[in-house]
Amino acid sequence: MNPIVTTNTREQLLEAAGNLLQRMGFNAFSFRTLGEAVGISSASIHYHFPAKADLGLALIDWFRAKKEAEIIALCQRFPNIRERFVGLAEHMEEETCVHGKSCPINVFLSEYAQLPEVLQTAVRAWVEDIVSSLAAWLEQGRTAGELQFPGDAKIQARLVWSVIETGTQMARTNPKQTFLPLMHHLITTMSP
Repeated sequence: MNPIVTTNTREQLLEAAGNLLQRMGFNAFSFRTLGEAVGISSASIHYHFPAKADLGLALIDWFRAKKEAEIIALCQRFPNIRERFVGLAEHMEEETCVHGKSCPINVFLSEYAQLPEVLQTAVRAWVEDIVSSLAAWLEQGRTAGELQFPGDAKIQARLVWSVIETGTQMARTNPKQTFLPLMHHLITTMSP
């Protein structure tokens, strides 16, 4: 095997594991597959992640940290909530649909029943945090007169989240079902 070029093996493992997760699924790759992708033995991976659940938790933290920085930048770039949702849709399309990758949350959710309980708990928390953030955006947009929708913002946020997750999967698997028009349509239905 070739020696690792980077000085941060853990980060390289997370990056390779994130790619494998989004292309194959969490349960579809092993430490051996990951080791081959990085150029180290599977036994060496256990130094950083004693069990696959440890790797899964680290991946969730890693993706969350990455996405949090991207969302902060998105909020700064688009103070208008309608424009922010369009910006989010464009970002999601670029990250998932264009590069043929699944949204990492979508992967974990599709394998939810097979995940260890500790990962199930982490995935649920991640989804709830995203739904809460979307609900805050929606309520902010409604208060500013930029959006309108009936009822509770958290329920509307779950609808938006469902469209994002399902829409990106549909676009990833069928190029004729593009994601952006779907999101534009949803945003239009919430326009005053």
